[in-house]
Amino acid sequence: MIIGLLGILKAGGSYVPLDPAYPKERLAFMLQDAQVAALITQQPLLSELPSEHGAAFLCVDTEWVQVAEQADTNPDNTATPEDLAYVIYTSGSTGKPKGYRFHTERW
Repeated sequence: MIIGLLGILKAGGSYVPLDPAYPKERLAFMLQDAQVAALITQQPLLSELPSEHGAAFLCVDTEWVQVAEQADTNPDNTATPEDLAYVIYTSGSTGKPKGYRFHTERW
């Protein structure tokens, strides 16, 4: 998880933790609201995730061939202090999750 988190941040992405125990409707809202383009997960959790959001999946426990095909050089760091570091969703008083966004400049 730590390696994945560092890779997400270095690539200029944002970390959005998802609990597979949440209802699929809540997860779908979070994925859509955060505009998730890629999702790092594990194969056994795929059935717990909504499939209609359109994000690309990478299963870190089964897709080592695809990972191994990537360059082994250190990529350029494209993250800037203005980029989001992570988004945390709370239940919200309206019943819809609210995303709290944290920028890297706050570190």
